Amino acid sequence: MQPGAELTITVIAAVITLLLLIFAVDWRHFRDWVVIFLFKTNLDLIVGNTVVKKGLISYPERIAGAIFDTSLLFEIWVFPVLCILYNQVTRKRGLWPIFYYAVLFSAGITAVEYPLELYTDLIEYTNWHWYDTLLSLAVAFLVSRVFIAFYRWGCLYFDRFI
Repeated sequence: MQPGAELTITVIAAVITLLLLIFAVDWRHFRDWVVIFLFKTNLDLIVGNTVVKKGLISYPERIAGAIFDTSLLFEIWVFPVLCILYNQVTRKRGLWPIFYYAVLFSAGITAVEYPLELYTDLIEYTNWHWYDTLLSLAVAFLVSRVFIAFYRWGCLYFDRFI
């Protein structure tokens, strides 16, 4: 990655994500957040790589571009941390807030990503649109919420046998 706007945006995104992780995450639920982070990192790498391989999105400027085709910053850092925050916000909420927060978080990411697609080389939509991003991110947030609910249920269920 060459010095310029793309590198500056990448560093700013990494630092903001670190600050969110340090100051916005409620660490009393550390176990849940680690599980979400690892689950989302693995899922995002698989799905993100598939989307790139199918030619829907490309990342002309990326970290470790010679090795990875996807945006590592987003796939293994920014999005998993945002999923932690989403799950933290929806932890004690009902079904409807879980859905509208998924859309809200997705809309926020899409509102940042779309101008990046238009004005930088960080992302390029090939056979993709902003509404595809909005929908896929909302589904990803909901999948993370279902996964952590299942994980919590499993922990409670299997603790009875210990």
